[in-house]
Amino acid sequence: MRTHGPVFCICALLALSTTAVKVDYTGHMVIRVSPKMEEQIKFLSDWESTSSIDFWSRAATTKTFTDIRVSPESYKHVAQILLDKKLNHKILISNLGELERQEQQEIALRRALYNGNKAIDVENYHTYEEVMAYLAELASTHPLVTTMVAGSSIEGRDIVQATISSDLSANKPIAWFDCNIHAREWITAATCVWIIDTITTGYVAYDWKFVPIANPDGYAFSWTNDRLWRKNRAVNPGSVCVGVDLNRNFPVGFGGAGSSNGPCSETFHGAAEFSEPESITLKNLIAADAGRVKTAISMHSYSQLWLSSYSCSSALPAEYPEMLRAMRAGVDALTATYGTVYDYGSTGTVLYIASGTTTDHYYKNEGVVHSYTIELRDTGLYGFELPPRLIVPTATETWNGIKAFINAI
Repeated sequence: MRTHGPVFCICALLALSTTAVKVDYTGHMVIRVSPKMEEQIKFLSDWESTSSIDFWSRAATTKTFTDIRVSPESYKHVAQILLDKKLNHKILISNLGELERQEQQEIALRRALYNGNKAIDVENYHTYEEVMAYLAELASTHPLVTTMVAGSSIEGRDIVQATISSDLSANKPIAWFDCNIHAREWITAATCVWIIDTITTGYVAYDWKFVPIANPDGYAFSWTNDRLWRKNRAVNPGSVCVGVDLNRNFPVGFGGAGSSNGPCSETFHGAAEFSEPESITLKNLIAADAGRVKTAISMHSYSQLWLSSYSCSSALPAEYPEMLRAMRAGVDALTATYGTVYDYGSTGTVLYIASGTTTDHYYKNEGVVHSYTIELRDTGLYGFELPPRLIVPTATETWNGIKAFINAI
């Protein structure tokens, strides 16, 4: 690992200047399916793991829902399959292409109006290059901040960890965060960058460590080619389909329920656990601080949930009462900020079964009891394309929740 030096970006829109043709989602919809029976839940789970259909969320119980993106050409086919299984659906988002155009217009407007003195406007979305430039500037100008290149992605991009500490020699407990492991979840990197910016003004009882963009290639690709890209950009031998779901590439329950062995699936777990340089980097980073990590949090979107282990099954950890108490403290403070409602509990019981996740690895293999996934805003109105104007309220309430949670543990 090497020290991360200054990065200079001569053009704020450099990553947008590619000549690659972007995927056009005009007419694509997101439909919401509400299963009423356990057999229907199992069908939806099996369908996700054996197909290339883009499931945005999946029901764990009859009280929750499954969101699916469908193209105009596939809608009738998907609707018929659902009808055959006696599953009702409603259209949640009628035109994803229009939603993306609105998002890009708001990003551009905020860029045009920004007149601050920082490398980036932390209230807007930014390319990989811009985020790296911001971190480099912060490290060169702020005494509390250091950065390091912890590894490289498939395509050779730096995976950078930012540390905020008032005294690196004091061996204070660590609050550790990975963000944007799923490329399309832009609100996660934006929230982490906003929190990093906020912590630099104080709150130094802990050492804070962030990997703001844990999936650099996928994130860059989501800007230049496909706004809704999820996985990394690994080439899968013998398949025309690209990418591994990095949050299914960790060892606990690897290859089990909630992941797929099909390279075309959005939840493809990869050829083996830790087959990807991005997941290896996260493994090495958290292992390097063994014994000091008080909490490890994976930032995701969307659904408004605070989730503990286990992800790979509906079993509850021995420390679950303590986890529940800590999650409750965080959620109560988060909700008290603007009234945003979050649910909380174990991933396998509240969200869905997902094998090979970061959260289970941090908990079971690294001994971090307070290992969580936070699914940020919203509950489906915008899905993965949360408008820039909602970055600050999302980040503010999340930060308030994290502070209360930290005080509770």
